[in-house]
Amino acid sequence: MLILDIAIRFLKELFRLKISLVVLLAMPAFMGFMFAFAFGSAGLDEAETYTIGIINNDEGIGDGLAAYLRSDPILLNNLPFNETTLDKGFAADFIDILNTTIYQTDEEKSEKRIFSVLEYDDQEIGQQAVEERQIDALVVFPENYSNTTLSAFNNAFFFQNSIYIHNLSYLPYWSYNGPPFPINENSEILIIGDEGYSRYQIAKIILDKIFSIFNEQIKALNYAGGNLGFSLAPITLEEYSIFDIIFPGILVFAVLMQAGMMAAFLVAEFAETKTIARVRLSLIKPYEYIAGVTIYAFVISFIQLSILMVLAIVALGFNPAGNVIEAMIVLMLTIVFTTALGFLLAGVFKSSDTAGQSAGFLMTPLAFMSGAFMEAPTITILPKVFPTASGLNRDFVLWDILPSTHAVNALRSILLYEFSILDVWADVLFVIIPSLVLLFFSMIFYTKRRFRGDIPN
Repeated sequence: MLILDIAIRFLKELFRLKISLVVLLAMPAFMGFMFAFAFGSAGLDEAETYTIGIINNDEGIGDGLAAYLRSDPILLNNLPFNETTLDKGFAADFIDILNTTIYQTDEEKSEKRIFSVLEYDDQEIGQQAVEERQIDALVVFPENYSNTTLSAFNNAFFFQNSIYIHNLSYLPYWSYNGPPFPINENSEILIIGDEGYSRYQIAKIILDKIFSIFNEQIKALNYAGGNLGFSLAPITLEEYSIFDIIFPGILVFAVLMQAGMMAAFLVAEFAETKTIARVRLSLIKPYEYIAGVTIYAFVISFIQLSILMVLAIVALGFNPAGNVIEAMIVLMLTIVFTTALGFLLAGVFKSSDTAGQSAGFLMTPLAFMSGAFMEAPTITILPKVFPTASGLNRDFVLWDILPSTHAVNALRSILLYEFSILDVWADVLFVIIPSLVLLFFSMIFYTKRRFRGDIPN
């Protein structure tokens, strides 16, 4: 098949040029270390207080179980909660923690609170506050949150002792005669926000950390009268850095720089060395040549991105929360966009050096406009129409016309917030469809400029 033959031919030529191969493979490692050096020591701002909204739908502990626990001080004094929890439920315990959690700085407690908490009765009002950025995130506790928490504790007890709490009826000094504890009950706490908003990104990291600590402590015994708020140590963000937040953007930047520059250079070089004249006389069709180069770009970019991803996880301290394979799929789709841009540039410029330099010059501002490193200025085109992974509709802004913007958003949602690629379907579509349209246009443009004519000197 001619398309694969063209791609294989380029790969063979690359592997014959040892220096070019070394540079090509070393580039992602250099980029990773460069960004890690620049941002890895830049910790998250511990002087900020983040405003979060709370929707507490928790129905609390059932009346029958709560009444029995009040009547059994032996059991209650060995559970990681007290009578206040029986009255208000576990969500209220957690809200108290959020209201009182402070930063840890320089091994000393800070007086700076991490969160300013606002409670809402209506989820729609809370979501509107998120959309208008009156709050940085909205936390929604489900109706069965207390039962889910009791279930986690009961399951942990069973794992340690091979018996559930409500089955402890044969001990010589004490027996349980109350209603059964919940078993294997699940629910999900929603943390809603704009994944492209920097304050949400940091607030989400802190919330996830506090949830993790809370969930571990709720499984522990012998917290006699143990209000969980007293056992939560001050939070330190030293283990997190700006690098963790911007790494999804770094991946998109790598795609923009490598795929775009490579396609522009390859195609222009192909014409500059007069190979195009021989192709015109052969049986190779323009689309076959372009498809072959695109496959070549996919293979090389996949290798480079894999190196960058593995390096970040193994050596640079990046800890992905979501599915790395799904993230790589999004990156592969983004290569279609950058390769199409490269073909357009190759059709405009006759010199390979000029085409390559122009690609590099174009891709850097594209990365910034896409929000790869920092939030781009908001220029709204259509308000509240674009669906996000967390369920909100955000504004469709000027930069949303770029597939790279949606690639950054999708990667953040997958790698930082544990959403699946199906949750970011809207962003994925806006990566695929415009990229294919641009590739189709670039094929026509390049064909007319190179295969059916020539660029005047």
